[in-house]
Amino acid sequence: MSNLKQIKKYSPHFKHKGKLEKRIYPVKYLWGVLIAVVAFLLYSNTISHEYALDDSGAITGNLYVKQGFSGIINLLKVEFWHFANMHLGYYRPLALITFAVEHHFFNGNPQVSHFINCLIFTCSGFMVFIVLSKVFNAVNTLFPFMIALLFVAHPIHTEIVANIKGRDELLSFFNVMFMLWFALIYFDTKKIVYLIISLIFCYLGMLSKETALTGVMLLPVFLFYYKDYNVRECLKKCIPFFIIVIIFFIQKKYLLGTLSGTIPSDIINYPYKLTSIKLPTTFMLFAFCLRLLIVPHPLRYDYSFDQIPAVNFASIWAWLGIVLFFVGVFITFKQTLKKTTWGFALSLFYITLIPALAFTILRGGIFAERFLFFPSLGFCIALVYGASLLVKMDIPHTLNSFKELLKLNSKFILILSVPFVLYSVKTYSRNFAWKNNLSLFTEDLKTGSRSAQNQHHVGNQYLYLSSIEKDSLKKKEYTDISLKALRQSLKIHPRFGESYYLIGLTYQLIIPNSDSAIYYYNKAIETAPSHSDSYYHLGIAYQNLGKNNVASYFYNEAVRCNPQYQEPKKAAADLKAMGIDVFINPLTAIVDSTNANKDTRYFFDLGNYYASQGDYSKAAQNFTSAIEQDETNNNAFVNLANCYGMLKQYDKSLAISNQLLLKNPRNTFALKNIAVVYNIMGDLKKSNEYLSKIREIENDK
Repeated sequence: MSNLKQIKKYSPHFKHKGKLEKRIYPVKYLWGVLIAVVAFLLYSNTISHEYALDDSGAITGNLYVKQGFSGIINLLKVEFWHFANMHLGYYRPLALITFAVEHHFFNGNPQVSHFINCLIFTCSGFMVFIVLSKVFNAVNTLFPFMIALLFVAHPIHTEIVANIKGRDELLSFFNVMFMLWFALIYFDTKKIVYLIISLIFCYLGMLSKETALTGVMLLPVFLFYYKDYNVRECLKKCIPFFIIVIIFFIQKKYLLGTLSGTIPSDIINYPYKLTSIKLPTTFMLFAFCLRLLIVPHPLRYDYSFDQIPAVNFASIWAWLGIVLFFVGVFITFKQTLKKTTWGFALSLFYITLIPALAFTILRGGIFAERFLFFPSLGFCIALVYGASLLVKMDIPHTLNSFKELLKLNSKFILILSVPFVLYSVKTYSRNFAWKNNLSLFTEDLKTGSRSAQNQHHVGNQYLYLSSIEKDSLKKKEYTDISLKALRQSLKIHPRFGESYYLIGLTYQLIIPNSDSAIYYYNKAIETAPSHSDSYYHLGIAYQNLGKNNVASYFYNEAVRCNPQYQEPKKAAADLKAMGIDVFINPLTAIVDSTNANKDTRYFFDLGNYYASQGDYSKAAQNFTSAIEQDETNNNAFVNLANCYGMLKQYDKSLAISNQLLLKNPRNTFALKNIAVVYNIMGDLKKSNEYLSKIREIENDK
């Protein structure tokens, strides 16, 4: 059989004189070590970096992580973004547990965490090589070596490795590689110990990030190429792994109470929610993914609104994506049935790209570079295989020396050295942008002027610099840059509540003007009603003006929006110790004792007045009278339930709220009251259940 015919298949089996023969090259582990060394060197310049971007929500702002070992039990029970007050249904405890362990031993040193990220990626590169060496064991070792080399050098991985929060994706990939390796050994040896080890890594992969599911979906593909199994046999032999996946989702449902979470209504990270643009935009992003894998420049940390504008079916980019997608699917199906390397590479690419496409088509979410971490492996396989065909790469039975390897494969090595060098230079240089938030946001603003989020982040960073700067001229310079970026973000997205909040903060901390601060905080609440920071700082503004009743109300509102928010909890508790604990906005609570017409409105206003004064017994009496006058006064029901809650008569509070829900099941105020009461009573499961109902209703609006 000619070498060229071997090239065209590259499967572990090939026919010789009509018989099926198996020619196996041993795995050269030292080559894998070389891959690992290259991977580590490429990312060594990230080790000195600080925390950046999502590290605040996952690490520095996560109270359970900061508890070290003692917080691990709680980390197994909560969502990934628990303390960021987001309920996305992301269950990734393994990454958080590693952060907690690091905090326990190294007290939150980001350099240690960056080093560990480098180490995990280094080991992942090693595993890519040895797994592919096993799959492509009928060709010389140079083939999987070049694939692994290009994979570790590809710049698309910089977000995951250089950002500590990317640990969830790193661990997911790392565990999937080990799962595949031990699974292949098990199907070779039939030793049950290898199956058990593989299943453990499968479970750990799922605990790292749900994208490990695509790794489980890949296992039948690996078996289809590696062994002489048909499709049915491959699926059957993977049943134990599917069971592990089911166990994981049962665990997630039991602990979180949800599998899917709640889709946020914000347009910043979910700009493609409209049905008319979801599908065409998904195909457009598919074409964008291919372009970024081939030419990874420019790279960005953020692709949110309006960096990549939505498209409809009138867009040429949507149709380009459609053509590329379905032509690729057709080729994948055809080549997979023939067990060619093209089929293997494309199957890996399409299967692992599912989460990226699903995020847009199901949730209307944005693209992110981390979505291409696993798919880039399929791309690298296709790139190396294409190069081998182009130069008619030799597949010798033995390689007696390094000199012989270079001589027989010089063209192959030379042609692939070009993307390797370009990718390496881009990766190493891109890492510097991830030094800290300021370097990342300002560097990416050069290509992100359309991004409301990027403008907002720059404004936030310069506001921070202004707040700590002593020099008055520099302070003014930083403030001007901050306000310019924040106002630009509002031009891009006029209802960006967090930008209004930061402008308010500027007028509270940097340019003292309480009226302007209060105005912008109210604008923030108007555009983002669940933004707890706006309520908290509005409370501070009113407390500074001596209006403690109003401050108490806004502190309590901040806690209602985010029960994990510690600062407003403490502020509210301090005022409560002074006898001030207000849940009805005193700014809207008025009373007219001269009104002779004592109708429902009279009693309602009087109830608000007494509530604002902290006299909840009299307030409850008046709200009851308001309801007796007019049973359609839903606000009276809501406030009455609030009063019973303040009086710690929780059964009565729940009864009144449920009475209102019988009339209007979508009354979010009643649902919020019930959620708060259950939270106070310690029934967090019930509380979260009602909070989920609220988010569903708000998302439908």
